Amino acid sequence: MNKFLDTYFKTIKRFLPERSAETSVGIDIGTGECKLIELIKKQDSYEVVNWSIRPVDNNDIASALKAMLSKLGPGKRSIYTSVSGRGTLIRYIEMPHMSVEDMKNSFGLEADKYFPFAQNEIYSDCSIIDNENKKKLMYVMAAVAKKDIIDLRIKLLSDLGYKVDFIGLNPVALANVMNTLGAGEEAKSEKAVAVLDMGGTISNLSIFIKDKPWFTRDIFVGGRDFTKRISNILGVDMNQAEILKTSPSDQLEKMLDACDSAVTNIVQEIKLSFDYFSTERNFEVGKLLLTGGASKLEGLSARVEKHLEIPVVYWNPLSLVKMSSDISPEEIKKESMKLGVALGLALYNYD
Repeated sequence: MNKFLDTYFKTIKRFLPERSAETSVGIDIGTGECKLIELIKKQDSYEVVNWSIRPVDNNDIASALKAMLSKLGPGKRSIYTSVSGRGTLIRYIEMPHMSVEDMKNSFGLEADKYFPFAQNEIYSDCSIIDNENKKKLMYVMAAVAKKDIIDLRIKLLSDLGYKVDFIGLNPVALANVMNTLGAGEEAKSEKAVAVLDMGGTISNLSIFIKDKPWFTRDIFVGGRDFTKRISNILGVDMNQAEILKTSPSDQLEKMLDACDSAVTNIVQEIKLSFDYFSTERNFEVGKLLLTGGASKLEGLSARVEKHLEIPVVYWNPLSLVKMSSDISPEEIKKESMKLGVALGLALYNYD
C-alpha cells in the first residue's frame, strides 16, 4: 500500500531534529475519557510499555491529561494525538493519475470542491489508496479538519508542556493498526470487512477491502445513549446504568430491551452505509468488527448480528502487540477495547 498512511492527514506533522525517540505515545482525547498507549518497537514486533485511561470530570480534559501524562517516566518520546467528530471529514474521490506532489498541490487548491468548508478554515491532506483501476484514474483518500479544532488541540497539550508531533483523525488511527499489524483472525473474509469503533457520543464506521479503507463515516450514537436509555427505562441513576451496561447480571434482557432503540438507530445507519458501499464499490460487506468502549455493552454483538445477518465479532487491537512484563494482563484486558485509537496513533512513529 506504499504506506499511504505516512502521508495521510499531515496537517500539523512536525519532525524533531532526530527521529530516534525510544518510545512513542498515542493519546486519544475523548469527551468522557482520555486514553494513552506508550509503545516501543523491538526488531519486528511492538511492545506496550505503558498505558492509562483517565475519566474526564466536569469537562476538564486538561486535568485528565495532566494526571495521565504524569505517569510517563523520563526519556525522549514522540507525542501523537487525534481529533474526530464534527468539523472533520473524510472523502474517497477519483482523480487523474499524477504524482503524489502534484496530487497534493491540486487538492490543496480544490479542497472546497469536496468539503463543505471554506478553504481558509481548514487543514487538509490526501493520499493515494489505489492507482491501478480500469478507468485509468486513481482513488484518493482525502481528509480535512477545521483549523480551530486542531489549534485548540495543540494548545491543550503545549500548555501542559508537551510538543505534539502529529495530529490525525481517529478512524485513520484504527486504519493504521490494520495497515501496520493486520486485523488478526477476526478480520478474515473474502468480502469487505467493516469496523465500528463505538465511543461515548460518536461511533465511527470504516469499511476495508484487503486492509485498505474505502469508506468512512460518523454515526452520532454512542455509549452515552445506551446509559441514558438504561437510566430512564429501568429507573436507575446514571452511575448504576453504567455498571449495568457491562455487568447486567440477571437484568441482561431488560437492559438490552432498554437500549433497543439506540441499537436500532445504529443498525439502520450501518445498513444504509453498507448499501451505499456495495453499490458504489461493487463489494459486499462480509463481516463487522466491533471495538471501542461502548462496544462493551453486554449482548450487543448478538443483537447487531441478528439485524445485519452477517458475522459480528469483537475486535481487540491490542491482541496484535506484546505487553511489557510490568503490565498486568488482567488489568489491561478489561480496558483494551478502548485503546485501539491510541495504539494506532503510537504506531505512526514507526511507519
